[in-house]
Amino acid sequence: MASSRPFSYVLRTVTIFALTGAAVGIPAVGADAVPPPPTPATCQESRQQFIRNGEAAEKVAEQLNDARVARVKLQRAYAAADKRARAVNAQYGVLASDFKQIVSGELKSAPAGQFAAFFTSRSPKDFADQMALMDYVANRKSEKIDQLAVVRAAAVKTQADAQAKLSARLKVEREIAAKAADLRKRGTSLSALQARLCAADNPVVQAVRASRSTVRLPIGPASGAAQKAVQTGLAQLGDPYSWGAAGPSAFDCSGLTMYSWAAAGVSLPHSSSAQYGVGQHVSRSEVRAGDLVFFYSPIHHVGLAINNSQMVHASTYGVPVKIDSIDNFPYVGATRVG
Repeated sequence: MASSRPFSYVLRTVTIFALTGAAVGIPAVGADAVPPPPTPATCQESRQQFIRNGEAAEKVAEQLNDARVARVKLQRAYAAADKRARAVNAQYGVLASDFKQIVSGELKSAPAGQFAAFFTSRSPKDFADQMALMDYVANRKSEKIDQLAVVRAAAVKTQADAQAKLSARLKVEREIAAKAADLRKRGTSLSALQARLCAADNPVVQAVRASRSTVRLPIGPASGAAQKAVQTGLAQLGDPYSWGAAGPSAFDCSGLTMYSWAAAGVSLPHSSSAQYGVGQHVSRSEVRAGDLVFFYSPIHHVGLAINNSQMVHASTYGVPVKIDSIDNFPYVGATRVG
């Protein structure tokens, strides 16, 4: 049986999971337990695990974003179906009333019938006129019956479709809650791994250093809107990564691109795979400032191009918004949205 809890409860659950995931740590072994100092070997192993787990978690996070986008579409579809059902039912009522009037009129004239018309006609022409009138009424009644049947079938189908969409929406809500719980578990693992990283291998330290050295990179040729989007993205350098976040002080990958382009007046869905379907696709050689660049298959990461070689992006859990080379990641494609 579908859950009867309101969707706001699910959203609160998702938000709590997403926000608390970063704060969850490994349970202490004992009050006085002190972890051994990391060695280069353990640091390297921890870094590799951190990167792998972070990428896996980001994939889940983008699936969560996809589920949210799908939920919004289902809500809109359900609203449209419900509106259509109401309109069809209203039309059905009008036709039903008209049909009753026709039947009532037929019943009143039924005692006369065709034989009565024959014997009461003053001439063959008069009889033909009466029969033509009766045929007209009968045909009109038949047409109305057919219309009623079509309207009734349409109403039933529309209502069934609306119910199916509603059921699908509830299923999406349950999937969102399950994915949020999975992110919480991954947050625990990533927090533990990050605590074991050496400073030289810590992606947070590297991200800060890289951003400081590249923040003055020139923005490539672009439209005014694209310039605005890139400037907005660069202004978020150093902001933390947070699953499901779209600003103003924390972001995930599609949240950052959505936030950056919103500043330029362009609305994007909060999902990397959904963003891939927006705008005009361009080749790798044509990528310029403001373009959205996508990675992995299936797509679960997106960045904002600064020029043809670099991008600003919210890369992964535990790493702040930073600048990277586009070619450092498994490139899939790019789109131009403004």
